[in-house]
Amino acid sequence: ESGEAGTIRLGFIPTATFQILPMLLEKIRSTLPLVNVELKEGPEDPQIIGLRSGTFDVCIGHLSRTYDQIESMLLIRERLVVALPKGHRAARRKYVSLRDLKGELLIMPSKDLLPSVHQMIAAAFLKNPMPLDRYQMAEHFQTGVNLTKARVGYMFLPSSAKDFVPDGVVLRTPGFAIGPLDTFALWARGNVDPLVHRVLSVLKEVKRLSLIHI
Repeated sequence: ESGEAGTIRLGFIPTATFQILPMLLEKIRSTLPLVNVELKEGPEDPQIIGLRSGTFDVCIGHLSRTYDQIESMLLIRERLVVALPKGHRAARRKYVSLRDLKGELLIMPSKDLLPSVHQMIAAAFLKNPMPLDRYQMAEHFQTGVNLTKARVGYMFLPSSAKDFVPDGVVLRTPGFAIGPLDTFALWARGNVDPLVHRVLSVLKEVKRLSLIHI
């Protein structure tokens, strides 16, 4: 009844693993040691369905649009950066233009997996005169990073990924408008479970401690 024991069913998007999710789990371990966390990675649509049906208690996700009966709290706002293979001609520059990427293969997340990131990338190209004519969808960020390291192409990553990219991949600031990328805590409107609200309180602390990059 006090929200200090029980199981929380937590859905999360892949980008949450860079900063928000590790911080949340560490806080739960230290402040709510009797709480068990069941984790389920997945895209936006199943998260919303799960929150409405009760399969999930709380989710960490991006929002490509607003949803009925879903409450949200902004956790972090960050810029997208360009991931390039080390030795790329643009890797020596602080800012990368779209012209620097002309003719290169863009490795981008699928619309089903991360619709918000997909839309941001597509919008950036629509606002500029360079068409997006070469791209490859990747289901996992790690796949994209490995392909980038192998000099197959380039990709966009949240700036919070800076500590997770391997040697052979460099991150550079876009010299064009893209993003920012917002990550939210999501829960069903009207949920009165004390454990859910205790975890949301922990997420508020995570929000305070996380780096707001924009």
